[in-house]
Formats: sequence, C-alpha cells, structure tokens
Amino acid sequence: MKLDKAVLEKSLSEWEKNAEEKHLPTWEELPGIELYMDQVITLLGEYLSALGDDKSVTQPMINNYVKLGIMPAPVKKRYSKKHLAFLIIICFLKQTLSMELIKKIIPVESTDGEISEIYKAFAENQKKAYSYVMENVKKVAGPILETESNKRMNDLVMQISITSNICKLLTETIIPNE
Repeated sequence: MKLDKAVLEKSLSEWEKNAEEKHLPTWEELPGIELYMDQVITLLGEYLSALGDDKSVTQPMINNYVKLGIMPAPVKKRYSKKHLAFLIIICFLKQTLSMELIKKIIPVESTDGEISEIYKAFAENQKKAYSYVMENVKKVAGPILETESNKRMNDLVMQISITSNICKLLTETIIPNE
C-alpha cells in the first residue's frame, strides 16, 4: 500500500480538529420531548456524522436493538431522551463490541437517572478518548512524517489498527463474563 504523505498529514489534521471542535451532545442538549422514529433517525444521523461516523441508523436496526433487549422499547411509538442515550452509546460501541457486552455496559433496566449518569460519563470519556488517541498518534506520526518513506507511513496505519484491536481485546477481558 502506498500512502501519500500530504494525504496522511491532512487526515491527521482533520481528525485533530474534529477532536477539538466536535463532541456528543450533553445530556441536557438531548431533546426533552418525545420523538417519533423518523425524528430519532434524523437526530442520530446528525450526532454521529458530526463525529465522523457516516453509517446511517435505520428503523430495522433500532427495532432489532429493542427485540434483542439491548434498549428499552418505545412508549406508544415515541422515544425519550433515555432512548436517544441508549442509541448513541450502542451506535458507538457496536463498532468494536458484541451486543452482549454492550448490554453489560448499559443494562436495559437502567432507570432514567442511571442512564443519565451512564450517558454523561460516556460523552465525557468519548471526548477524553478522542484527545488521548490524537495525542498518541501525533507522537508516533511525527517521526514517521519527517521521513519520505512509504514503509514508515504504512507502519503508522498498522500501528493504529493494531492498537484498536488490542483495546478491543482489553475491553473484552475487563468486562466480566456472567
């Protein structure tokens, strides 16, 4: 694989800017009114795309999360702030974790107060993780970008990918199997 140095630098710069400027909505910023499915899908699309996740959320996906017991069912086809929090967390975590592990992190029987605290912690930790990853990628990327070697640029891509996998495995190890 041949990586262009300018493209790599631009990508890292955009990610760093994203980490500084964009974040998940706070609990207080989530809508306080109940929403219908199409409104939920639109909002989730906005929240997730602002963070660089271009995968869309669909009605069947949300219905499956309810059927699988990963999130509570809507009340009279309406979704509350609590549902949005579940969906945001699920959409992020499903990229690396199984649904069974996600259920352990955000139990479906959580009260509104508990999910509020879980979501607040999740949003804060998402922001911290973004900064942490960018800080460490910059440390590794600096010496690599100083060279013109494509091999070294490929090393950066491999290191980022391997780190992602190691973090996933560590998470799976930390969460108890019950």
